[in-house]
Amino acid sequence: MPFSGYANGVLSPRLLKFMFGQHILSGFSVAAGVGAVAVVASACFGFTAGMVAGSGAICVSIGDQPNPLPLKAATLPIAWGLAVCASFPAALAIDMPWLEGLTVVFFGIVAGMLLGWGRWAIPLSILTMLAIVFTLGTPIDGFNEALRYEALFAGGGLAYVFVALAVTHLVDASGRRLAVGECLREFAAYLRVVANLYETEIDRASVYVRVIEQQAALSDHLQTARSLVFSGRRRDVTLSLAAALVVLLDTLDALVSANADRAPARLVEASSPLAQRIAGLARLMAGDLERLALDLLTGQHHLHLPDRQEALEGIAAEASRLASQPAADRRLIRAGRMTRSRFNWATRHLQRLPAVLDRRAAAEEILEDVDLDAFVPPQSRSLSILRGHMHHSSPVFRHAIRLGLSLGTGYALIALIPALSHGNWILLTIAVILRASYSVTRQRRNDRMAGTLIGCVIAGMLLWVAPPTVLLGIMLVAVGTAHAFGRVHYRITSIAACVMALLSLHLLDPVEAPPVLARLFDTVIGISIAYLFSRILPRWEHQDAQQLVTGLLRGTTIYADRCLRWNIAQQSYRLARKTLIESLAALSESAARMKGEPEHVRALWPEYGRLLAASYATAAQIVTVRLIIRNRGKDLDPRTSESLLDATRRDVLSLLDPSLPLPEYLATAPEPTIEAGTEADEVLALRCAEVRHAAWTLRQIASQPWTVSSPKDARQL
Repeated sequence: MPFSGYANGVLSPRLLKFMFGQHILSGFSVAAGVGAVAVVASACFGFTAGMVAGSGAICVSIGDQPNPLPLKAATLPIAWGLAVCASFPAALAIDMPWLEGLTVVFFGIVAGMLLGWGRWAIPLSILTMLAIVFTLGTPIDGFNEALRYEALFAGGGLAYVFVALAVTHLVDASGRRLAVGECLREFAAYLRVVANLYETEIDRASVYVRVIEQQAALSDHLQTARSLVFSGRRRDVTLSLAAALVVLLDTLDALVSANADRAPARLVEASSPLAQRIAGLARLMAGDLERLALDLLTGQHHLHLPDRQEALEGIAAEASRLASQPAADRRLIRAGRMTRSRFNWATRHLQRLPAVLDRRAAAEEILEDVDLDAFVPPQSRSLSILRGHMHHSSPVFRHAIRLGLSLGTGYALIALIPALSHGNWILLTIAVILRASYSVTRQRRNDRMAGTLIGCVIAGMLLWVAPPTVLLGIMLVAVGTAHAFGRVHYRITSIAACVMALLSLHLLDPVEAPPVLARLFDTVIGISIAYLFSRILPRWEHQDAQQLVTGLLRGTTIYADRCLRWNIAQQSYRLARKTLIESLAALSESAARMKGEPEHVRALWPEYGRLLAASYATAAQIVTVRLIIRNRGKDLDPRTSESLLDATRRDVLSLLDPSLPLPEYLATAPEPTIEAGTEADEVLALRCAEVRHAAWTLRQIASQPWTVSSPKDARQL
């Protein structure tokens, strides 16, 4: 059996994430594309000219992110245009320090403003700055030499666009499969965190935060997978991969619902063996999905998930034993039954994955009434969006000003201090470290310093002993590695980027003594400037808190509006679920970033934790109502149920409306008055009452002030 050692624990989940994934394919494709451009250009125009063309390819390659072919065909020309627009003025401004400085500042601001398009534009921002750094680091003598340089740079970048599109066409199927494999892996990680909810001696609030953080990571991978898998022609393989994503999300519903009415906490507090069995099953399911992901990532056929019937029977036996105890609390009994039901369904639903991934018929059954195109994330490239950010209160505009001024400061040091005349590394360090978020800048500062130290040692050894052709090969490996691990592990990217940049700048402008120590010194200067400017016109996370909380309430409102109905189209429900997951992810990511900010502006962090837990609990209660309608619909009276759902929906929507007052009578959770065998209508009525209480709790937490206007306010909080 391929990779059978994994079943024995040879490959850890962390190692699986590092070694197998779309990032490896992306890094390899980029390295191959840059290498092809550099080698062909060197053969045609000479080694030095090949390095210039290769630098153009490297810049454009930063914009080569995992995307379907049509989206790449629209994005890569923009990347090429930005690289050329930034490098050409820099090439013409050579030997005119004042004009060089203006060029650096102007395009630093442009690079910052590009972030107004959203997260997808981060690579465009970086490549714009990198194009200037490479150009300023190349010896150019006169106007004619500048034109020749720009022709080679632009030609190399343009050639890379065509090579990248051709490679994408060739590896399209593999890229889709890898994207879904990564979602399986992230779902397995989610299951491992969920298992912690059923363990004793834990900080439950912090575990809920980790659950939502992992759900946010899953959401991020789902965004990429949707873009790749849901676009293009509906082939058998594409349909199977799309159906697999739908299976994962349907299973997520069941796992979220298992948290309704504090079920995990009740089982743990009662020291029920059922909790231990559930934790064990969750970890077994996680291991099963990791093996399935590995088989999918490596292109194996005849996929398989083991039967977990024995574990399910053990859970059923514990739930029955719990229900048979005369003195057992009703809520505890109900928690046991519901937990058994949810995990039983989730396990059996996940076991459909091999069939779904192997057979079109099974996939079409899952995808019935699902419009895949509606789930493809939009990617707006309108200039009007950027113009809308051109005001002082915009975080994008403030970051653009910070970025332009910091790069200008770095250039001023290079121009004024002769010892820093080859200090383009200072600009490069500022460009890759300074981010709109202070906490991300701080983390990158640490990773960059460690990565640069290691990278300089590696590059220094190579520059002393290796000939140019070997350096070119190693540089291409470094390009691919830096590209591959940018979102997986930035320190690895920092090491590879350091090696790549040192070798690239050396090949563009060979010197007798490798400038390794100088690069370390330049790194310290660049880090210091970036960190200093991260405190100028700062945009702290709490300043966006109210907007995120409002978005969360809006997402929960949409979700409740779709779920709390007797009849609702699957498409409408799935879109509402996507909106809620993304709003939760946005809040979770903000909370994670806040933990890295100075203490006086992260006083809201504990409240974020409460809000995330309350939101998760509310979603659990809402989806439980939907599952009752789905699983026990035949036992429900349609007219009575529809009337109850309409009334509940109206109440919940008003509770989640920040403009309306909160009624006090919902502050107390409803007491369960149902026994085993209770009619489905009574079960639904109780669940609707619990939804109201959960919505009340969420709104109460969300109604507090979410802005720290001064350190004094932070201390009071």
